[in-house]
Amino acid sequence: MINLSKRIPTSDVQKIKIGSEVIVAGWVEQSKLLGKLAFLKLRDREGYVQVVATSNYSKMKDLNSISRESVVSIRGRVKKSKARSGGKELELIELNLLSKAATPLPIEFLGNKIETDLSKRLDYRYIDLRHPQRLAIFKIRAIILSAIHSFMRESKFIEIQTSKLSGAGAEGGAELFELPYFGKKVALNQSQQLYKQLIMLSGFERAYEIGTSYRAEKSHTHRHLTEFWQLDVELSFINGIEDIMRLQERLLVYILRQVKKEGKSELELLGKEITVPKLPFPRINYSDACNLLKVKSNTDIGTELERKLAKIIKSKFKTDSFFLTNFPDDFTKFYAKHDENIGRYVDLIYNSNEISSGGQREHNYDILIQQIKDKGLRPKDFEFYTTPFKYGAPPHGGFGMGIDRLVTFILDLPNIREGVLFPRDVDRIGP
Repeated sequence: MINLSKRIPTSDVQKIKIGSEVIVAGWVEQSKLLGKLAFLKLRDREGYVQVVATSNYSKMKDLNSISRESVVSIRGRVKKSKARSGGKELELIELNLLSKAATPLPIEFLGNKIETDLSKRLDYRYIDLRHPQRLAIFKIRAIILSAIHSFMRESKFIEIQTSKLSGAGAEGGAELFELPYFGKKVALNQSQQLYKQLIMLSGFERAYEIGTSYRAEKSHTHRHLTEFWQLDVELSFINGIEDIMRLQERLLVYILRQVKKEGKSELELLGKEITVPKLPFPRINYSDACNLLKVKSNTDIGTELERKLAKIIKSKFKTDSFFLTNFPDDFTKFYAKHDENIGRYVDLIYNSNEISSGGQREHNYDILIQQIKDKGLRPKDFEFYTTPFKYGAPPHGGFGMGIDRLVTFILDLPNIREGVLFPRDVDRIGP
């Protein structure tokens, strides 16, 4: 039996001295039997290696039974490749068939002659993810998450984990997944917003969470999901939204630099170049944005207008990143701080898309209650959230940044589902 504890990645074969024996394992992507020679293309997480079986290999006939995508372990001798591309390959000494793949494969996932649509690829996601480019997306995603954690620790933030269950209607609206809960009504959290504010009232001062949120939106667009991953950040003792913007732009620049530094091979495989924007990002007041777009001052700047505005800002400031600030009261949540019907709100636009939204929160109890009423909501439904404001609340604010969107827009993916391992939307609850 081949000892898998001595296995090395296929990419390390190129570093090994010719004549050395090594052990590799992975999926057989291709196999060719040509008389007294056989060639196997073996794939693992780190890349490929070609394995050659010669007449010295006594079990040549057994190679006929190895179907495409079967899993094998191999002991081989490193030798110089005769292929035009050069490099090193392995001469087969011993092979163990660990798992034979059924035929035919349910999808074509390597982009050969037959292209498979995204819906069917997601039906067989566990096979689709074997594609090196799909794997590269999630290696980049892992770099992004690691960068966020590093940045937050360096910036003295405490990582928190909040409940994903709350009283139904915690943020208002009908976009709730309600659940039975021992005779009570609860719902999956739409966001960590209310909880992270309570953490500010608890004296944490700087806190962040990366977790899932849920919204029952009947949307079939390429950028919406019912379950999504989000970074939620909140900080106390702020002067205003400028403190929030400075934190966000530094975070985005840090993430992009880490992706560029640590994900070179993945970016090359995906054919993507990263441009790190210069600090500070432009700040565009909502009313000024309406003037630039030549629309009425109370227009809701949605996806299409955001993209149009991004082109204008790119032409004017030579950047793909900017903030949209100070929204009219109608476009803000009940917990936002307001000045003369203007909400201290801010959206971060990157690569023509909104990747985060946030602002300063109202920390005065009486004003908060009035704003809940002004939005047509019942203060009683929010007592779990509002009551703590009676007992001392610092000025605070923060933002939520979509992880799935961040991956999608950094890598210019055509659909947000490409950047989520097992996406959930209106039509999909599996695998």
